[in-house]
Amino acid sequence: MSKYVFPEGFLWGAAASAYQTEGNNIHNDWHDAERKEQQKPPGKRRLAECCGDACDHWNRYEEDYDLAREMGIQMHRLSIEWSRIFPAENEVDQSAIAQYRAMMEALHSRGIKVMLCLHHFTIPRWVLAKGGFEKRRMFVTHFERYLQTIVPAVGDLVDYWLPINEPNVVPLAGFFGKLFPPFKANFLAFVKVYRTFFAMHARSYRVIKAHFPEASVGVAFAFMHFQPYNPANMLHRWGAAFANRAANLCFFEAVKTGRIGFPLGLGDSIPELRGAMDFVGLNYYTTLYMKGLRPIEKKPGDLVTDMGWILYPQGIYEILQYLGRSIDLPIIVTENGVATSDENCRIQYLEAHLREVHRAMEEGVPVKGYMCWSLTDNFEWQHGYKMRFGLIHVDFATQKRTIKAGGRWYGGVIRDNGLLMCDV
Repeated sequence: MSKYVFPEGFLWGAAASAYQTEGNNIHNDWHDAERKEQQKPPGKRRLAECCGDACDHWNRYEEDYDLAREMGIQMHRLSIEWSRIFPAENEVDQSAIAQYRAMMEALHSRGIKVMLCLHHFTIPRWVLAKGGFEKRRMFVTHFERYLQTIVPAVGDLVDYWLPINEPNVVPLAGFFGKLFPPFKANFLAFVKVYRTFFAMHARSYRVIKAHFPEASVGVAFAFMHFQPYNPANMLHRWGAAFANRAANLCFFEAVKTGRIGFPLGLGDSIPELRGAMDFVGLNYYTTLYMKGLRPIEKKPGDLVTDMGWILYPQGIYEILQYLGRSIDLPIIVTENGVATSDENCRIQYLEAHLREVHRAMEEGVPVKGYMCWSLTDNFEWQHGYKMRFGLIHVDFATQKRTIKAGGRWYGGVIRDNGLLMCDV
């Protein structure tokens, strides 16, 4: 048996997002896109189903946080839905702000720290009507209004800030990969929107620091692991390197230098982006093979999750090594988990990835915490309710919650601040 003990003070947590859990979020772009897709024949729909009530977390958060405490969760990552705060351009819903304060107070009352995300994919309908992410100046102006409203209203309850969830994913999935609304496949649109996210992050950092100078502000970054389909093929190697640069490296270089490099820019300056990060949040799930610029989801013989994602735990080690070498900041794993209805698979997945996190830490990478995705089963974007990432099972017909075997196992890891594994 091998024992993997984590340092004293290591933070164990779980994550969630507003749209995927709260229910009745009816004022944003995803709500409208889902309903539009449901008008199409089943075989033509790009979004599986409507979010609707989700987990009804808006009304059941106390129950969810009781179960989180039962598992020993030390920190919970939640997000605020922009369109709840500003359902219309000139309307601020103070009752929504009060509700979010109540949710964070409920976490603190249970001894659970708060990691707060301010943007997780969705935008208000009225922002989309003005041009959405592609109208950068307009977008950032209204986003700052939202920031100046919500940050001082809840900031006294926040332990860690994540202004943006996965600033690379909406540009890639929505404007290049045709996976998210508006389902575009345009590299120039990808670049344009990604640069909007650069500006959003920079502005968020400055607004938070203006109100709370001692705040710890990071990013939840989906650092995508790319590798050549055939390592002996030069075109495949080039494709993996280019994808890594476009999706991942440009963002961190820009935060370090204040300049946006190729292929997202030619050294263009965003001065307020320089140094706009106190810790790195890493979201990691899988690897992607590249044949030139064409991603390949798997090779014959690869083990995959219900999402079709390759099981590749060493990828998190490799990314942590890169971040440890290149960025002199603490790191928190802000998402890692698996969609499966097999709890043995969930335990094996988490176990394997935690071992790789521990290996990176043993080699000096400053990882300070780990957040499992997700606290509860929830609405998984274009896939709907079939994909079960949760530590807590949700029966979506009755909204009954039950801690899964994987959740019990994770609770044991937290209690022991580590894990035991059989040597192979």
